[in-house]
Amino acid sequence: MKELVLFYSYSGSTKKIAEKFAQENNFDIYEVTAVKKPNKLRDYTVGIIKAIKGGVFAVNPIGVKFGDYGVINIFAPVWAGTFAPAMNAALKLIPQGRQVKLFMVSQSGKSEKDITDKRVRNLGLDVIDYKDIKS
Repeated sequence: MKELVLFYSYSGSTKKIAEKFAQENNFDIYEVTAVKKPNKLRDYTVGIIKAIKGGVFAVNPIGVKFGDYGVINIFAPVWAGTFAPAMNAALKLIPQGRQVKLFMVSQSGKSEKDITDKRVRNLGLDVIDYKDIKS
């Protein structure tokens, strides 16, 4: 079965990494976009608090049929150790029971694996791989 690369990128770093991965593996790719354009003041204040609590920023509709894919490779920037709020919203749209691989992108190359993994599993998704990537 096919694999999908689903990503959200705030500054462009995650996008470059996700695109390279998708191209190298011949996977389909889809970018999650927030309804509101990035705003540093909002994103670095409210956004960080939302990330810590697992909150969301509204995202545009995702034009993907998740049932067409056996595995969803999720590439996300790390905010406060875990997912950015836009990716939290996208994760909630993935049907329960899907297999996912998590690729957490940050300048330090470190995320809060226990928190992040637990949040995804609580959504009913099956985490089959987890990697921290230094951007």
